[in-house]
Amino acid sequence: MLLREVLTNNELKEHLVTIVGLLSVEGIGPTRYHRLIRAFGSPDAVLQASEVKLSEIKGVSEDLAHRIATLDLSEARQMASRVVQLGWHISVLGEEDYPSLLANINCPPPVLFWQGELSGADDQTVAIVGTRRATEQGLALARELAGALAELGMTVVSGMAEGIDSAAHIGALEAGGRTIAVWGSSLDHLYPPSNRGLAERISTQGALLSEYLPDTRPDRATFPQRNRIISGMSQAIVVVQAGKRSGALITAAHALEQNRELFAVPGSPRSRASEGTNDLIKRGAALLTSVEDIFDALPRLRGQAQAKAARNLPDMTATEQNLIDHFKAGPLQIDQLSRSAQLPVPEVMELLLALELKGIVREVSGKRYMLSDNYL
Repeated sequence: MLLREVLTNNELKEHLVTIVGLLSVEGIGPTRYHRLIRAFGSPDAVLQASEVKLSEIKGVSEDLAHRIATLDLSEARQMASRVVQLGWHISVLGEEDYPSLLANINCPPPVLFWQGELSGADDQTVAIVGTRRATEQGLALARELAGALAELGMTVVSGMAEGIDSAAHIGALEAGGRTIAVWGSSLDHLYPPSNRGLAERISTQGALLSEYLPDTRPDRATFPQRNRIISGMSQAIVVVQAGKRSGALITAAHALEQNRELFAVPGSPRSRASEGTNDLIKRGAALLTSVEDIFDALPRLRGQAQAKAARNLPDMTATEQNLIDHFKAGPLQIDQLSRSAQLPVPEVMELLLALELKGIVREVSGKRYMLSDNYL
């Protein structure tokens, strides 16, 4: 649901205003917000409740109950108008366009503000995160992993920080895929400022996303909080490089709490940039060396990637289609393929050449042929 569509309807506008108003009350974060909604049913009902009833809710002091009961919504209406002026879209928890994976975590954001485009395909998501102080090898690996995932139809999620995060976004963009950047500030406070060009590119090939109301600057509290969104939106989380105190380890902790698949890239024991990732592996994170490790752990993702590849296959003759069906068991030599497909060797060689030119099969060691990576 686009925000501009919401604000053409008075009833939905008031719905947004009460959400924004409640979230703007000092002392109300996602946890207290959800407690109040569970107790009263809706933001409107919360704002209409008496101070006595409000103070009966766990974590709501008399002072907080008074602030809620006496809330003046005029500032909230101004805030809603500012969101419109900024051209943001919104997704409200419980509504159809809210990301389904994120909706199922503990304490999801009540409302998401975003620019660009959110897609139904964004349920096929992998997060790539890591240190701001990455090595050249780490940056190259993050770009390579993100590019490989994007080519297979996965949406790459990260936090647009310098280092590994930025490299992941760039890798997805360069591969022509989708990427989502989750901010630790509101969308009117770009951080880091050096990523302005990257943010503009992401908004055309994905989305910039935040749970924060306008005029929220980044600080030490907002970044750890946003990390639960990065992991919550993703089916798997890959930590490429992380020091002992890297914020990426907070994302990893959220991933475990949310029952997500967690991967870490091993590094040299002498590298400070890999101290955190090596420790994650020692404590049970899956070791990752390629995107195949992700698909081995999550067969459903592999199925989604294969379905996308099948939709994008070049035009083939019935004979070519029949031939590639025989590669499901793995690489084959020409004579093996000839016997399996019951075709003469010269005809098989001719078909293989055509399929190589179409990028569907490739030759590997031992004079064997197999499906290209995009069609595995």
